[in-house]
Amino acid sequence: MMETEYGPGRTIPHPVMFRVLDSEADDLTVPEIKVEHKSEYAYYPGCVDYYDVEMQFSHMNYGDTNHGIIFDSSVKLLRAVGIQPMILDRSFMKCCGHDQLWQGKVDVFERMREYNTKIIKMLGVKTFITSCAEGYRTFKLDYKLDGVRVVHITQFLYERGLRIPPQPDTAKKIRVAFQDPCRSGRQMPIDPVYEEPRELVKRVDNAELVELKTFRADAQCCGVAQMMYCNDKTKGLTAKRMDEATDVDADYLLVACPKCLTHFGCLHHENKWKPGEERYGFKVMDITQFLAERLPGDWPTGSNIDQKRKEPPLPGRRG
Repeated sequence: MMETEYGPGRTIPHPVMFRVLDSEADDLTVPEIKVEHKSEYAYYPGCVDYYDVEMQFSHMNYGDTNHGIIFDSSVKLLRAVGIQPMILDRSFMKCCGHDQLWQGKVDVFERMREYNTKIIKMLGVKTFITSCAEGYRTFKLDYKLDGVRVVHITQFLYERGLRIPPQPDTAKKIRVAFQDPCRSGRQMPIDPVYEEPRELVKRVDNAELVELKTFRADAQCCGVAQMMYCNDKTKGLTAKRMDEATDVDADYLLVACPKCLTHFGCLHHENKWKPGEERYGFKVMDITQFLAERLPGDWPTGSNIDQKRKEPPLPGRRG
């Protein structure tokens, strides 16, 4: 096992998760799906349930990072702009295949794409919303979803005019930095997601948007490397980015990619020594959670789609 100045690390940190996700391509049987609420809008949370399992049960990737809150926050925000979407959760949708494609497992990716496309077309989806930067790029560029608009949730919320009510007079002013994901930003030749998340942050009246040293098309990667490596080099990239948030005196470092959340959250935890001596004094959070926590109203429970499968999903469903 490798030890680095940033904490323990290993070259391939997620072999079990990769094998589980790859195995989804082995069964392409389309389940019987009953839609209780028909809508042209669909929300796909991505692989957040798998990331939570990895964070909770891997002795390497510890910490209190909560990926599932992205699902709950996204649905709450969509309802706030008048949308009750169909939830295309992982109990019958498969991984988008991003990692498989970028790791050269083209056959696995193509089977996942074929299956997911059938589900999307079968349900009559017209607007496909995702909160995952990698899912956004993959469904928009690497799928052939003719007649279906693929949109990142920050784009959709901005277009629908999401408004955050005035914060209490007692709410202190906060400085908020945003990490531009590689996949939804500089690696998107069309419709890169730069302005929308920033404009949403500006709608929080006690929040001041501050920029990291590199941002938008010049933004540095968080160090995720398609989840293929966790070593001194990748952690060095993560640490550099987090140090930049410290340099601008950020209270929050917001992300729009579950893998950015994983890596920032993991390093944040590794560098907690004892109360009052944390290396990083800011909170790492997905932008959907940041916005949803400042929005009144109930948090969502339940899913609007029931389905019959031969076996229960792994490792479980949210919703």
